Amino acid sequence: MEFELFSNLHIYYLLGYSLAFTLLYFGVAYNSHPQKVMKIISICILFIKCGELFIRYKLIGEAWYNLLPLHLCNITLIFAILGSIFKFKPFLYATFFWSVGAIFALLTPEVRDTFPHFLNISFFSTHVYIIFTAIVEYRVFKLRPSFESWLASFLGINLIMVGVFFINSVLGTNYLYISQKPTFQSPLDHFGEWPYYIIVVEFAYIVLTLLLLFLFRKKDYKLKLNR
Repeated sequence: MEFELFSNLHIYYLLGYSLAFTLLYFGVAYNSHPQKVMKIISICILFIKCGELFIRYKLIGEAWYNLLPLHLCNITLIFAILGSIFKFKPFLYATFFWSVGAIFALLTPEVRDTFPHFLNISFFSTHVYIIFTAIVEYRVFKLRPSFESWLASFLGINLIMVGVFFINSVLGTNYLYISQKPTFQSPLDHFGEWPYYIIVVEFAYIVLTLLLLFLFRKKDYKLKLNR
């Protein structure tokens, strides 16, 4: 069966993987050792991602310079895994804000392999895991983002973007899609040509992440008033 964006198959994937990670959420939230369970899940996701890279490099024959973890979701995945395993809060704060990229990636996935192909499993599980990590850290481990953590995450991703731009120039790649728009259908198609779509993305990032910050901080504030 051919994969198409927003088809019934796409929706089934979103619902299926979301359900799987919802069950994992309860496994973390209602376990007597939630941090240990979260570490195990994170290590499993790490093995899944490594398996994907092995398949793409050894079996499919993709070039190594196209497999570097320099897209936003791959960067966020690294931060989420390391932050969850070592409880490194700066990485977890970054995961909280950068997880908006995973949401858009799930809505417009680059993968075209259908389940149970391993590349399908890897794409959806790793991207849902990013959102899962943000939710678990907020709900279970009480991670509370602040304006300072928002600013650090914003400056961090922009510094990374500058470095990635030069890497793209050397390798001829298009990580973070800052050298040109992606070749597949994506929201960037509606944001103008290079470099204007980058400005639009920056603005959208600021608005969406500040909205996240406002909503979650405001919720905590209401809870304090009700006590």
